[in-house]
Amino acid sequence: MHLFIAIIYLLHLSSGHSEKEYSLLLISFDGFRWNYLTETHAEIPTLKKLMESGVYAKDGLKNVFPTNTLPNHWSMVTGLYPESHGVLDNYIKDPNISKPFIPKFIQPDYQNDPRYYDAGGEPIWVTNQFQKSHGRSGSIMWWGSENLVKFMKPTLTMSYEDNILFNEAVDTIVNWFTSEFPINLGLLYFPEPDSTGHKYGPNSVNITKKIEEVDNGLKYLLAKLAEKDLLDDINIIITSDHGMSEITKENFIDLNDIVDPASFEYLGSGNGPYSSLSIFPKEGKLDEVYNQLKSQSESKNYQVFKAEEIPDRFNYKHNKRVPPILALAKPKYSFILGDVTLTIGGNHGYDNEVKDMHPFFIATGPSFKKGFSIDSLNTVDLYPLMCHLLGLHPAPNNGSMKNVSQLLQEGPENTIWTFGTYILVLIVIGSVGGVFTVAACRHHRYLKRRRGPLPATIKYSTPGGAAKAALLSADDDDEFDDANDNTTDDKMLELVTTKW
Repeated sequence: MHLFIAIIYLLHLSSGHSEKEYSLLLISFDGFRWNYLTETHAEIPTLKKLMESGVYAKDGLKNVFPTNTLPNHWSMVTGLYPESHGVLDNYIKDPNISKPFIPKFIQPDYQNDPRYYDAGGEPIWVTNQFQKSHGRSGSIMWWGSENLVKFMKPTLTMSYEDNILFNEAVDTIVNWFTSEFPINLGLLYFPEPDSTGHKYGPNSVNITKKIEEVDNGLKYLLAKLAEKDLLDDINIIITSDHGMSEITKENFIDLNDIVDPASFEYLGSGNGPYSSLSIFPKEGKLDEVYNQLKSQSESKNYQVFKAEEIPDRFNYKHNKRVPPILALAKPKYSFILGDVTLTIGGNHGYDNEVKDMHPFFIATGPSFKKGFSIDSLNTVDLYPLMCHLLGLHPAPNNGSMKNVSQLLQEGPENTIWTFGTYILVLIVIGSVGGVFTVAACRHHRYLKRRRGPLPATIKYSTPGGAAKAALLSADDDDEFDDANDNTTDDKMLELVTTKW
């Protein structure tokens, strides 16, 4: 009994020993294409150091369609595809919400109806604060975090600011991690290098300089975390929402030359350029607008779909907010609706199979392997990964731990304790089995002695008066006797003959 209690106690200790909790910081650099790490020729010693000390995806993340900012940031934190979480694009129209949706990058102070975001998904900060008594979350400009979702916002928030310096954001979130009531989950959004990519294009020297600025910002972050003794106790995921493709004025598609502008409305702000457009024909004009767009789609390098024709692989169309018509330009082409001043630049929002649309992914910290890489993973996988890192039960989502589990390591201490647990379990099984075996043997001998000697004769008749056989021989009986039993009561069974 004492052995058994000791073993259970050790099992409890081993289990508890592996439950060390780490904080988590998720960082998104908007518009950071997967191959900016290698093809911009930028000097990025900090990013390289993070790749060597952690894990990274060689081909980046497979993001969600459309490859725009709002749907992908909401998919990161909910693990859902746009058709499941409802944030279908940077601009949304809901038949049941009268207040128009305006993204923060258009009007930072505008307050959207929270129902645009609270449409079924559960962001990671809600999961964290629901499930942990000490769960506190901090969001710096993360898309959607300004809204109540399931009656909850992050514990601490910083509103969207276009001109914020990265170092300022770092100072704020590090302070949140080290305050009297520290957060265990931080989310930090930064609008570069997206803005630079739109203005100058992804292949410009301006992008190279901006990537180097990002690297310096991460160097500052690591220094601040080290200053606060946080580096050994925090997992960091650094990623983005989408990539960038170069566009030129020669590849602009003016929809006003194809369809009468008075016959439809579209979701957006200004004349473009747009990689995709959500089109709402005026009443009775659906087929007319669709047929006009369809007639020139092949020659002008775009695709057009009615809502029901949108490919299933986009995980986009099964939602009440889906537009009646979706127009999608091919890479390097963009829609305009009138004059624009841009002559060369960058754009995104294209088919998520296009590799230029994929963002980068790096992660480091005590829970991740060192110097490990995989080909790719999915944006929707980040939510279950973050839940795992924080010890949370994920809400229903479209992600999977299948790919991301290989990024995680089991620390040496946990490995030792796990091995020890297995050994202890084997000892328990062996001890209990041995106790039951000994007890069964002793019980059998006890019952046998209480029965006393077997009867001297047992009659066993066969038809026709044939000889009768003993039921048991002396040898047979000895098999059930204890080796050290000196009793003389054991007797052979007599053979008895009678007439039938």
